[in-house]
Amino acid sequence: MKKVLMDSSKIIKDNLYKIDEYKYSGFRVVHFKVDSSNEKKLKRIKGDYYSINFDYVNLVKKEKMIKKELMKILKLFFKNQNPTKPLIVGLGNSSIICDSLGIKTTNKIMATNHFNDFLNLPKVALFNPEVTEKTGISSFSLIEMVVKKLHPSVIIMIDTLATSNEEYLNNCIEINNTGIIPGSAIKDNKKIDSSTFKIPVIAIGVPLVWEKDKKLYTTPNVKEVINMTSKIISDALNDLFF
Repeated sequence: MKKVLMDSSKIIKDNLYKIDEYKYSGFRVVHFKVDSSNEKKLKRIKGDYYSINFDYVNLVKKEKMIKKELMKILKLFFKNQNPTKPLIVGLGNSSIICDSLGIKTTNKIMATNHFNDFLNLPKVALFNPEVTEKTGISSFSLIEMVVKKLHPSVIIMIDTLATSNEEYLNNCIEINNTGIIPGSAIKDNKKIDSSTFKIPVIAIGVPLVWEKDKKLYTTPNVKEVINMTSKIISDALNDLFF
């Protein structure tokens, strides 16, 4: 497992890059942007990054409010497009609890791509490529085959995030439009972003492991956090499309 999304913990407090910050009772939402003026300094890819930050107690208490904020953010990314054929990809390894967020999330989302008679519904397709160790095929290659077959209008990728800051472990949902490297520990895997298949790519992740001294750590309650965050993400996507 590698860092698959941008770990905002190092720069989220820096007002130089912050665009907006909204504080609610029990959680906050931060938006910052990477562009040509700061991409080299941050060593990050150009794009918009949002982070919904909370603690475990408010993850439980504010579940519906967090879902609404996630929906708002996703609507901003979809503002100039019509995502009528989304492909939602659950990345990770279903056999490892802390790496199962993507798959547990897609398992809770409604698939409608096979309903040819319901023309008013978005044609939502779901795909869980698992990991190369299970399939013998890189996640990128599997996703590429699905994209060529379905021709989706947007790809939404959901995965576990490794954070270098213990403070953010289990405590945020991060969303960006900069893409992702599925199974980035595999050298032959390639990045999937808006230029890969010429369609928009949205990445959603939760920091469920803490990386320190080249080792990964998690918490005893990670299963509960995955159950709750996967529900929030899946509910947001279900409500967004249906």
